[in-house]
Amino acid sequence: MEMKTLDTEFVEIHPRNSYLSPKELIAHRHKEFEVPSGGLKRTQNEGTASELEELKRAQDHLRAQLSVPRIERLGGRALATWNEEQQVAEVLRKDGKFENFGHSEQGKLYLEYYEALFLLELGRLQLEYYGLVVSIEQAYVLLLGELESEKYTNYLVYSALSRAGYIVVRHKPPEATPESVTKADCIWALLKKIVGNHLVPDRIKASPFYAVVDKQMEDNKELIISQKIKEPEDTEESINLQFDSKKRKANDEPIEEPESKKEKLSTSGRSLVDHLKTEFSYTKFEEVFEKFDIVQLERQDYATNEFTVSSLKITFDLHLHNEGYKKSSPNPPNFNVIILTSQEAFPTHDDISKIQNQYLHTAPLLVVSVSESKQIQAFLYFIS
Repeated sequence: MEMKTLDTEFVEIHPRNSYLSPKELIAHRHKEFEVPSGGLKRTQNEGTASELEELKRAQDHLRAQLSVPRIERLGGRALATWNEEQQVAEVLRKDGKFENFGHSEQGKLYLEYYEALFLLELGRLQLEYYGLVVSIEQAYVLLLGELESEKYTNYLVYSALSRAGYIVVRHKPPEATPESVTKADCIWALLKKIVGNHLVPDRIKASPFYAVVDKQMEDNKELIISQKIKEPEDTEESINLQFDSKKRKANDEPIEEPESKKEKLSTSGRSLVDHLKTEFSYTKFEEVFEKFDIVQLERQDYATNEFTVSSLKITFDLHLHNEGYKKSSPNPPNFNVIILTSQEAFPTHDDISKIQNQYLHTAPLLVVSVSESKQIQAFLYFIS
């Protein structure tokens, strides 16, 4: 191997011999290059000598950074080709673990655009397009497109969450089958129909629990309306109206007057409300009232003839690594991700209610906002 030292103190490998010693492999494998910071913002006019000198210095640093020899294991990359028509990357050769990436169709593994670009950045994928190897810079244009779209925002969120340790997969809406409907779903659908004039979804009506729950609620309603309050039995002792004819001496001890009017009106030191709470009717009402779940309505302008479709869209599902995620039989996700651009406002109470009415969510909602400066903020919404 023939080497020579450049003025920039970097090593150039002679192309006639590509073999390196173990020491040289380790040195080039962990080669680091730090670009100096640009400093404060310049306020001078364009075209000055200081500006030209600064631009030349920045170009020299960039050229030196790109000229650093890099050692990579080409055999550790998977191979895929980009299908422009379907907008997916077809994996031709796998290398390493791919249990959290891609989806299978007819025995072939396909990667979404954000998965392919993420693996490209990690150096785990070699992407080809019409037989030519695609660089990372070309992949940004090929996979995300030249025009501004939601693809770039989705990829930023996907990359950030994946690097944070989450398993990020494409959102799969819950299957709309009558078998997946529970008794609780039927109860809530009937309550929304009575309280908010909402239509009951067809998949709820087709459930075998719907007719049973509907009849039980009607029976309970009739029981509450037409129930007869049983009067308590009179267990008080009879009053003896025979008075003693002998005169009794007056009590020498003075009677203490109660300080408050409330105590003065009560012979036992309790108010009138306290006496009413001991009545049988109040106790019966309290027992019935405790069985109800109070539903607070913020607004009452919901559609009476059809469901209003929410403009929010769930893009990703998040799973935790330590919960044994399996792509073939995945568990319910830990979070559903909604991605907002810088122009979109955060969801209101009505927007969350619409998502709940459409049964779009399968887990707590994680709303992620991407600002114009590409900063990401996430907020967790719990639907109760």
